Amino acid sequence: MLGRREPRPHQLGGRYAGPTLRELCQDMRDHLRSARLVDLLDTAFQDLPEPVAPPQSCYQRLVRGGTHRVRPADAPGQVAAAMVTVTPPGIPVLMPGEAVGAADGPLLRYLGALEAFDRRFPGFRSETHGVTVDPGPATTSSNACARRPTAHPHRATRAAAPRRPPSAAARRTAARRGAGGAS
Repeated sequence: MLGRREPRPHQLGGRYAGPTLRELCQDMRDHLRSARLVDLLDTAFQDLPEPVAPPQSCYQRLVRGGTHRVRPADAPGQVAAAMVTVTPPGIPVLMPGEAVGAADGPLLRYLGALEAFDRRFPGFRSETHGVTVDPGPATTSSNACARRPTAHPHRATRAAAPRRPPSAAARRTAARRGAGGAS
């Protein structure tokens, strides 16, 4: 969220007051190993999401306000409206127009493991572009452009897309992002 800053570890008081730095690092390492985060990351990059809608259609819906927020638990069956990139490594795991996948699929298992780490070690949050941390008890959400269509994905997506010309604000946003009508 713009303007909201994650607290620094030394500002969290009681959570990090007891362990030494070595103990904290070991606790983090043990958590990452037990969550098999590296294996989940590897699987998420090998088992790629299925493209089901044109990216430009999802982008147009995003800039025109035709998307909706989705929590990870509600994400299966959704189509991404925005790119999701986890840093590190800084490589997108989901592109606009791709199906999010099943609840037990590699992408949601990987994002769930990251969220569990972030909850257990506040102040050491991973950077995930395209995913918003909602205020409240550790919930995240991302933009989706539609439910995954069951037949004729391009026709269903086009039919749902708004037909009015883009607003001046949408044209300025597209121009700033380098997509000024080039698609």
